[in-house]
Amino acid sequence: MGKNTIHGDENGMCVLEDDKFCNDCGECDRCDIDPTKICDNCGKCLDEYKTNSKGFIEVPIDKIDMGSSEITLEDFYKELGLDNEDDDE
Repeated sequence: MGKNTIHGDENGMCVLEDDKFCNDCGECDRCDIDPTKICDNCGKCLDEYKTNSKGFIEVPIDKIDMGSSEITLEDFYKELGLDNEDDDE
């Protein structure tokens, strides 16, 4: 187990950079639009994304935290039966 941090993950690692220990800099709490502001979950950053042809916003996800076990997005899709690439229908 890593050190206790306010902003880091349960192992004391930075949530923005995989290979860095968290030093509680607070960068992960900053607004994506205005870095001088702490994020207040206003959702304005979501308005910055363009929708796809179906009208959905595509948000990149690189992992899903399932408590003590980690699952990749690909494994999650397979578990839900969403692993085929027939999205264009």
